Amino acid sequence: MAVDEAEQRVLFYDPDKCSGCLYCMIVCSFHHFGVIDLDRAYLRVHSDPSDVLSFVNAYCAHCEHPSCEAVCPVDPKAVVKDPSTGIVTIEGFRCIGCRSCVYACPISIPHFDDASRVCVKCDLCDGDPLCAKFCSTGALKALSREEARRLIKASAVKGRD
Repeated sequence: MAVDEAEQRVLFYDPDKCSGCLYCMIVCSFHHFGVIDLDRAYLRVHSDPSDVLSFVNAYCAHCEHPSCEAVCPVDPKAVVKDPSTGIVTIEGFRCIGCRSCVYACPISIPHFDDASRVCVKCDLCDGDPLCAKFCSTGALKALSREEARRLIKASAVKGRD
């Protein structure tokens, strides 16, 4: 069943609500690899060196036009955007580990997994992102693309006031 592009789900992060607990990273690594290993999580929580109580969560935006998919040299592509759900995934069995997707991503979200020798990134847990589901503060949410855009615009307007 095709989903309207505006209704495709993406992650939305509110830094004002983040406590830096890293639970999103813990649940991600455990879900995907069966281990608690922050280095294997598909998203990253970074602390602000100038403000110890401020955090930034770096994660895949599942772009409308993913540059990671465009540069993948494999045929058929290892990086694929599902036109129905909007989820961008890396097919590990096709990935050759060239890291082109890492370099093409504006925020370098895909990363090379040393254990599997391929690039990996968020797959939105097949549409039910556990990082958002288990975020105890509500800093990370799964929203429609349109709702996320609306909140980003509202935040930008509020920031100018």
